[in-house]
Formats: sequence, structure tokens, C-alpha cells
Amino acid sequence: MFDVGGQRDERRKWIQCFNDVTAIIFVTASSSYNLVLREDATQNRVRESLELFSSIWNNRWLKTISVILFLNKQDLLAEKVKSGKSRVVEYFPDFATYTTDCQPEPGEDPEFVRAKHFFRDEFLKIAVSNAQHCCYSHFTCAVDTENIRRVFNDCRDIIQRVHLQQYELL
Repeated sequence: MFDVGGQRDERRKWIQCFNDVTAIIFVTASSSYNLVLREDATQNRVRESLELFSSIWNNRWLKTISVILFLNKQDLLAEKVKSGKSRVVEYFPDFATYTTDCQPEPGEDPEFVRAKHFFRDEFLKIAVSNAQHCCYSHFTCAVDTENIRRVFNDCRDIIQRVHLQQYELL
């Protein structure tokens, strides 16, 4: 496993890390919808993440690599949405007309559920899957150890399944 996160100027060095990988874990902070990059105060962090995701997803060298998408910091996203101080629609106008069929869990704010699915769907619009190139999305909160345990177990299963399919054992 390699962590290739970091600043924009380091990204050109990443491609060498992707030789013979089974999957790419892409982590994005959903709660950063109202923040800008440190190195570019004109660029929204989630929009930058979407652009980076698109460049990875559409990279000709990575067309057979599946991506595991972690939409992280769901706890902070929930707090921001609930407070109403920084409305998603102010940064993503398409959110105004966005709807989802997903129902909130007991005690979950319906507007938060709508927001988290909106961001997931923005990434999934980019990730048009095929038999060799799939995107598996997960809502995560890194401080929730049980959530992270479940997600990593899912990831392990996905990677094992990919290996079994690769060698025609599944």
C-alpha cells in the first residue's frame, strides 16, 4: 500500500506507484465542500478532489484498476449541514435540485443524507464502471473505529474477489 496524497506539484510522481496494483483507495473529505486549497485559494477542495478522481479514473494506464472511494469525514459533514451556516447549495448549485431515494437511519438528518449521497453521486458520475474497472464507494468517519473496521473488511473482500476473478477462480 502506498500513500500518494499530497500537494499538486507532487502528483506527477504518482503514476510510477500504480504499476501492478490491485486497487486504488481514493479518500476525499466530503466535509471540505466549503473550503479551498492551501496552495490555490481559488480552488474548492471537493471540486479539486473530483478533478483528481477524474484524472485517475480516466487515465489510460489505470483502465483495469478498480477504485475504492472513501467519502470521509461524514461526522463533520453532518455537523456542517445541521448547523446551516455553510449551505452545500452555495458551493454546489446542482444540489438545489438533487434528490435521492436513500432514507435516513433513525436519528439521521435527512438533509445530511441528501448531502452525503450528492457528493457520492458526483464521484460516481465520473466512475462509469465496466467489467474490469469498478468503483466501490463507502461513507467513512475515521474516528469511528467500528465503521473503519467494516469498510476495511469490505475492501479486503473486494481485493480478494478481484484476485480470484483475475485467475478465473471465481
